[in-house]
Amino acid sequence: MHVIGKGIIRFHAVYWPAFLICAGLALPKKLFVHEYFTVNGQKMSKTLGNVIDPFALIEKYGAEALRYYFLAHFSPFSDGDFSEEKLKQAYNADLANGLGNLIARVAKLCETAVYQQMEAQSGTEEHVLFDEAYIKALEDFRFNDALSFVWQKITLLDRFINDEKPWELAKTNSQRNLSVLAHCVDQIQEIAILLRPFLPETAKLIEEQFKGPKIMSQKPMFPRI
Repeated sequence: MHVIGKGIIRFHAVYWPAFLICAGLALPKKLFVHEYFTVNGQKMSKTLGNVIDPFALIEKYGAEALRYYFLAHFSPFSDGDFSEEKLKQAYNADLANGLGNLIARVAKLCETAVYQQMEAQSGTEEHVLFDEAYIKALEDFRFNDALSFVWQKITLLDRFINDEKPWELAKTNSQRNLSVLAHCVDQIQEIAILLRPFLPETAKLIEEQFKGPKIMSQKPMFPRI
């Protein structure tokens, strides 16, 4: 895989392969050409003083949050405009209120119900049905579309919990409540596996928390800013 910015295509798509052929070396199998970032509507420039320091952002928001924002909210095939305010909004809406809240919510429901998870299922990919749209998005480097698919699963699971109301089932129908929680845990394990290419540290934490047999609540993965 040869990954380059769009401004140097001639050198890396024409000259560099020619050098490799002359040297008898293997050519890249694919060429992934990405677009550029602007900052608050302006081209990033040292002269303008608007160059973004990724290490400062990682220190403030964490590497997983920054990685998520760039992969989920920008297409690799069109220029994207970066702003820290938009990063903060995505962090709170998608990670803190979305993924993080769902994980905390299900973990607490399982802890309260003393739910026992089958440990052998955790961390395996055998029970995950990988959607063709997700796979195709990865193959085409449309990382934002692949993550959109994952967040659709998060939204659907939130809706399922709101409809089933397991906190009420716990009082009246314990068997049905356990079935609802089993579905929730299974879906969260799938979400964790689908997140591995994008948020590896977060995926690992989720898998560890939900591997069973007991599922306990933990500190928030993405505290709201």
